[in-house]
Amino acid sequence: MNILFRRCLFVMMLMALASPPLLEATETAPDKLLRESMLLPGVSLSEGISEITGVAISPLLGVSAMGVWTFYKTEPHLRHRLPWYCHPGVWGTGLALILICFLKDFLGTAAPPLVKKPLDFLELFENKVSALVASVGFVPLVALAMAHFNKEPPQAMNELSGSGMAVMPLASVIDFGVHTPWISIPVAIVAFGVVWLSSHALNVLIALSPFGIVDAGLKIVKLGLIALVAGSTMIHPYAGAAVSLLLILIGLLFAGWSFRLTLFGTLMGSDFLLNKRATAAEVETGVKGFLARRTEGVPVRTLVRLKQDPAGCAVLTYHPWLVLPERRIALADANMVICKGLLHPSLAQRPASESAAVRSTLILLPRYRRLEDTIARHFGCQEVMDGALLRGFKAMRLWLVEMLSSGRKLVEMHQG
Repeated sequence: MNILFRRCLFVMMLMALASPPLLEATETAPDKLLRESMLLPGVSLSEGISEITGVAISPLLGVSAMGVWTFYKTEPHLRHRLPWYCHPGVWGTGLALILICFLKDFLGTAAPPLVKKPLDFLELFENKVSALVASVGFVPLVALAMAHFNKEPPQAMNELSGSGMAVMPLASVIDFGVHTPWISIPVAIVAFGVVWLSSHALNVLIALSPFGIVDAGLKIVKLGLIALVAGSTMIHPYAGAAVSLLLILIGLLFAGWSFRLTLFGTLMGSDFLLNKRATAAEVETGVKGFLARRTEGVPVRTLVRLKQDPAGCAVLTYHPWLVLPERRIALADANMVICKGLLHPSLAQRPASESAAVRSTLILLPRYRRLEDTIARHFGCQEVMDGALLRGFKAMRLWLVEMLSSGRKLVEMHQG
């Protein structure tokens, strides 16, 4: 009996000693479940890169899709701790806007361009706002999650060192960069930005294109890129990361072209939607526009200002990347002409041969419509003429008026 009592006492002592770790494990289980329940969407480096790239292609669709997926993936009693974009009101609003855009594209194919294009420009600015919100409220969360969930514990690093396996310097640098927020967050934002610029350039082309079939093709390209990133990630996270890194590299190579096209679409779209009108006093301080062709090594669609230098000669001034020191391009003002257009005027130069057509040099902003004569007098242009598109539009209108007049006369003669 005494032996049985001592054995029971020994078992109770073991249970008492084991209870704190057991209790601790019980208390930490919800935290572990919380970390594994995808409260933040990027729990690995590969998945985080894919998420940033996918959201950059279409910020509104990407953030809304991540919000829905994370919301339904998380246990109901943990949903109150989800990030802001996982709230049903947020992703519900995003999906509603996406539905409106889809209806605009689906029903707008039968509408004339003058009805659909303002809606395309509105979607253009929606994409800018969505990208700004995603770059501030989504990308940093993914970068922090990547740094938290991919960090190797110190014990693992010690075991590698103790086993004689040397850690490569490059791997150490990458590990340090990923797990340092003040490095990983800026790098993630830059990667998001270059991919978004290239994707947003497609939105600009959609807004500027007068053909519905071109709009549909560009939309399919964007959806195809999103499907490529999502599909490769579903096959394997490393495959998704490889595709995403390739898209980031392409975005870096085309960053300058995408930036100029984005700025072009922003200023042209804002003047068009807000119906801006410049004054004659603004013409004297300089006229803003974009290069219509490469001039003295300066790329096409560079934002420039047409103004006069102290000697009274017309020059083009521009700031590379909008912030670098000002540079100038000289113009031969003796053969300049102003062309009127349906949406915007332009500055062109007449070649030495009179039979050759004029070459457009500068695309002026729509705000300078109805100020063509003032611009021509101020900068000493030879003449003000109609552009090719405006001439075609006037010729079509004249033909239509003549046909209707002839038809009315025939009806009157028949009735007489």
